[in-house]
Amino acid sequence: MGIVEDLFDAEKRIVGSKQVIKQAESLKGGKVYIAKDADEPLIEKLKEACEKHSIEYDMSHTMQQIGSASGIQVGSACAAVKRQ
Repeated sequence: MGIVEDLFDAEKRIVGSKQVIKQAESLKGGKVYIAKDADEPLIEKLKEACEKHSIEYDMSHTMQQIGSASGIQVGSACAAVKRQ
């Protein structure tokens, strides 16, 4: 499944680094998309949260691509999808 399909359902989507980090524990079995063009300290913080909670992450998209796939008008450093 691609990023657009993953992030399409708003009920399973979390957008923004603060929200993803805050809800990381509830994302087990989910996936986090981290923008490859985000600030390096933020990337490290997001990767650390993913690794701590055994969450799969993908760094092959830009902030603009993640924001667009999430249905917002601006770029986003990350977005996550919850698996049920």
